[in-house]
Amino acid sequence: MKFSRILVALFLATYSFGCAHRERLEDTISEPATVIENQSVETHSASAVIASPTRHRDEEKSLEAIRARAMADVFVLKDYRPGKNSFVENAERHPGAWTGKGFRYTLLDATGPGSIRHIWTTRGEGEPNLTWEFYIDGEKTPSLSATDEELRKAMERYPISIAPANSVPYGNRDFNFFLPIPFDQSIRIDVVQRVDSFWLWFCQIDYRLEDDSMQGARLYGYHDGDGLRVAYAGLGEQKAELHEGEMETVRFSALRLAPMQEERLGRIEGPAIARELRLQWSAGANLRLMACYDSEESFAIDAPIERFFGPFQSASLYRHGPGDASCYLPMPIRESCELWIRNEGNEEAEIHGEAVVERVHGFSPSWGYLHARYARTEQTDGHRLHQVAYIRGRGQFLGMTLYNTGHDHGGGDFAVVDGESARPAFLHGVNGEDYFTFAWFGKGAHHPYAVAHSNEEGRYRHHFENPYPFQHSFSMEWGAFPGLSPESVCWWYQAEPCDGTLADGARDESVAWDVFGPVPIAQHEDGTSMGDLYAGLPTVKALDAGGKFDTREVEQHATVGWKTQWTTGPSLNLTYIGRPEIEINPENELGGMGHAFLARRTIHSRAQREVEYALTHDDPMELWVNGERVYHEGLQLNGFETRKVQVTLKPGENEIVARLTNYFNRTFNWAGFAMWPTAP
Repeated sequence: MKFSRILVALFLATYSFGCAHRERLEDTISEPATVIENQSVETHSASAVIASPTRHRDEEKSLEAIRARAMADVFVLKDYRPGKNSFVENAERHPGAWTGKGFRYTLLDATGPGSIRHIWTTRGEGEPNLTWEFYIDGEKTPSLSATDEELRKAMERYPISIAPANSVPYGNRDFNFFLPIPFDQSIRIDVVQRVDSFWLWFCQIDYRLEDDSMQGARLYGYHDGDGLRVAYAGLGEQKAELHEGEMETVRFSALRLAPMQEERLGRIEGPAIARELRLQWSAGANLRLMACYDSEESFAIDAPIERFFGPFQSASLYRHGPGDASCYLPMPIRESCELWIRNEGNEEAEIHGEAVVERVHGFSPSWGYLHARYARTEQTDGHRLHQVAYIRGRGQFLGMTLYNTGHDHGGGDFAVVDGESARPAFLHGVNGEDYFTFAWFGKGAHHPYAVAHSNEEGRYRHHFENPYPFQHSFSMEWGAFPGLSPESVCWWYQAEPCDGTLADGARDESVAWDVFGPVPIAQHEDGTSMGDLYAGLPTVKALDAGGKFDTREVEQHATVGWKTQWTTGPSLNLTYIGRPEIEINPENELGGMGHAFLARRTIHSRAQREVEYALTHDDPMELWVNGERVYHEGLQLNGFETRKVQVTLKPGENEIVARLTNYFNRTFNWAGFAMWPTAP
């Protein structure tokens, strides 16, 4: 009881201070209104737009209050290392595991400093399957231990605004936990089975590493008569910086555009932050919005207006009515921002609008420009993913809107952060609806993080709780069943004002691999592999001769030969190469405990030379060059690791063969690797 009383005191103490842990908005002051040619300008106070992030949780029900917290400094570029672990589990999928009450499994084992930023989980109906245990900085006894239901309820009753929104509505068994769980040195998350058996269980854990923004803080949990309570210790006082600078409403005169006509709608002078962009256009018109900063020739924003705004009524994007919508994602402007409109329809169309602009003293070096890029895959083949965006430069991925993706068990999200660097990060989720914080095809609004109408009409996910920073590059892809035409808009902030995207996964730099798989790995009853991991794979020679061989997920199988799979930059994704021959129906066919794959490419060399390659993977893998094995790792790794491999290339063509595996460990069903030379 003494420990409980201490935590109650800590809990009550948190009422006296805010806990936002945000970078400060820099040098924002009031300046005189700027008069822009052919545009009317009004001024008013900024205090109603930039609100304190320390409001009571009752105000989280207010979309305006949530918007103010979420948008305040989302454009300040971060430099932590993002991470994501994902699991879909039961005894049938994972032989030798989930064997009964008391079984323990480690979901995350990471060294800090850092913090957990979002936990999503779901399960079948009934009582909780698992108890979650959080061991912080080497604890022997977890400072937080609870079921998914207890975590959800504790988060809902926590009274201080820590995240942009501490909690979201609970719906169709979608358990979300958004309170940050900080650690200074390390964290281990275990789950302990509470029941004899269960049908199916999913989870995703988003976290940060190499981040000391919550250093010294600790989230504790204790149980009383009302259930689990949580409280922070050592968080310290964080004062939100309010800005009373004047705001301008810049109105853009109406444009009337003939089919295929393109004209400038307006220009916003900097330094400034556009806090709202509202456009009104002819109902049913097919218009495209484009924006360029600082007189750059390329467009940082380029998307059809209907897809840019979507059908959402949310913190980020708000549809006021037909042909009338606002974007509230802040648009920092150093010198200028020009908005252009192209009529891509067959009929004349009209558009006008306005921007609410905050005048600032200067453009901080830590700020990024808002970017948005539309993409569409004409027809999916099932195994090559829809390319949401491939970006070069420095920035942070905020999220995406997604349309026309079909059944979500066709795939999910996959991101590569800094894929060409010495330490790339691979972020892979589970099934598609889960990325949007819902479950079992749930719909609704989880402000400000996500809104879901339908897989066809549109969904969005914005990572206000944990954007994905990148220093060199960022790739986001989405898996889908064959025969679909998915569309997306990628949203991110970037240090550079120009367009840094590369089309179709940087196809000019990509490599085509011959690929084959998946083939189940023979296992003992306890789930351990027996013998040669690659014994089920055919030889390269047999495949080159046109041979076709059995591939299999769990029960479903098909007979195929070589397929072709392109890399995205240096990364080869083999997760879905069994499609379309293997339908993955029902969803329990989404992989088993172990599969093997084969990939082959050739490298041309003008002379004999030694080349060092970086090789990143997370499961057992071998690399062969001209018939000689040059790399072997037989262990399942604790997440993705990068190794250096020395390769001797002979003059002419050199055959590179990769034999790799896929196990359920930290990335659900993801199979693949990244390989690139460390020097030109």
